[in-house]
Amino acid sequence: MTTGYDLLQQSGDFRHHWLKRVAAGIVDAAIVSVPITLALADARSTWSIILAGVFSGVGWFAYSSILEGWFGQTLGKKLFHLRVVSMGEKGRAYQAILRNVPKIFWYVFLPFDVFAGLGIEGDPRQRWSDHAANTTVVAYSSFSIIHKRKRDREAKAGQ
Repeated sequence: MTTGYDLLQQSGDFRHHWLKRVAAGIVDAAIVSVPITLALADARSTWSIILAGVFSGVGWFAYSSILEGWFGQTLGKKLFHLRVVSMGEKGRAYQAILRNVPKIFWYVFLPFDVFAGLGIEGDPRQRWSDHAANTTVVAYSSFSIIHKRKRDREAKAGQ
């Protein structure tokens, strides 16, 4: 049985894919957590730090679920040319909510989600929650999207 851990050792492309996912996650976490942390900075207490962590998790969950449900990607994923795709049925909103639940308590469940996903059999690009939601994250190039749109327009014009 080959796991994601095996591929991390063997494949530079696979390491690059996960590096892009981590970088996109950092961008998305910053988009959500920086404003929340700044808003709570006036309190300067232990509780404000705890609240910032909890509110950031809830905000990250909502942000990711909404953008992935509607567009298939967050701003961080768009920046790194990544997209969430369904591996089966077309219930993208439900799948987006399910795959983003670990972000609510990101400081505990998100690392577990990644490590468990790398250790189980199946698509090594998936976190554990991706397995549960039947989704995966794929890389794309801007060129391939432009080329597909051009082919679609030409096909419509030819009909």
